[in-house]
Amino acid sequence: MIGKYTIREIERIPELLEKADNFNFSFTKSKKYVFVGCGSSYNLGFIASKILNTHGYCSSTISGGEVIVFNKVPSADISIFISRTGESTETVKAVQNFKKNNIKTIGITCTPNSSLTKICDESFIFDFANEESVVMTGSFIFILNFLLNGIQHNNLSEKSFNVLNNSKTLIDSLNLKDFNHFIFLGFDEQYGISKEGALKIQEMAIQNVEFHEPLEYRHGPKSTLTDNTLVIINSKDTREEKILAEELKLLGAKVIFIGKNGDINIDYDSGFESPLKMIFPQYLGYKKAIIENLNPDKPKNLSKSVILD
Repeated sequence: MIGKYTIREIERIPELLEKADNFNFSFTKSKKYVFVGCGSSYNLGFIASKILNTHGYCSSTISGGEVIVFNKVPSADISIFISRTGESTETVKAVQNFKKNNIKTIGITCTPNSSLTKICDESFIFDFANEESVVMTGSFIFILNFLLNGIQHNNLSEKSFNVLNNSKTLIDSLNLKDFNHFIFLGFDEQYGISKEGALKIQEMAIQNVEFHEPLEYRHGPKSTLTDNTLVIINSKDTREEKILAEELKLLGAKVIFIGKNGDINIDYDSGFESPLKMIFPQYLGYKKAIIENLNPDKPKNLSKSVILD
């Protein structure tokens, strides 16, 4: 069965989120944080950083590649390195750059005894969230929830069960063969969710994707919109986003509105609902891959870790 690992790792998300209460971690407003990662792990840090800043903390994000290519180390008290495998070369190498600047290093991974855990000052190892599939799904949502619990406790397990079921029902009702162009729109942390959502479709289903801020989509990108376009709006429950959704429908696109009273009903909660919003694109990527007779467990040209010499 193609995709057997991916679907299993998506469907266990509610179970993973139940474990979030087992870990103690907190941010403090007197410290400056920077998140470092690559690919999905970078997007995860970007989302968390945006939400931290919304709530009065000081945080930024940088890719491991930018650190090692340009020796760029942002000013920070604490650096947080995210890598599911703990082996992504850029992320692991970046740790040394931060250590040379006397910045505390914390690693977050799903793999025990990885290179990242060996080099960081402190590590969180979520081995129960590790995945067989190449594409990061449930582990992404768990780690994001773990980080947001460092601001305020959020028990999302039951809600995630409902969102997962609603997402499956909606996506299974679509004729996904009709769509070959996928657009994700969102502001702030919702932009990060949109970027990661687009990546899921690109990785698993090998489709043409875009991600933009909602109102920026009018400024050029909408010229490529057709009736084969599926638009996903990750909403902050604003009037302007709802107006845009109706406008894009009139232009022929299919629009999925993820927000209050939306196609997937998730109230905006100052970013704390963000893990829930990742469920829809993960299942969408999986289902589109299956429809196209692709194996989402092992997408072409990809591996679980990018290892460089």
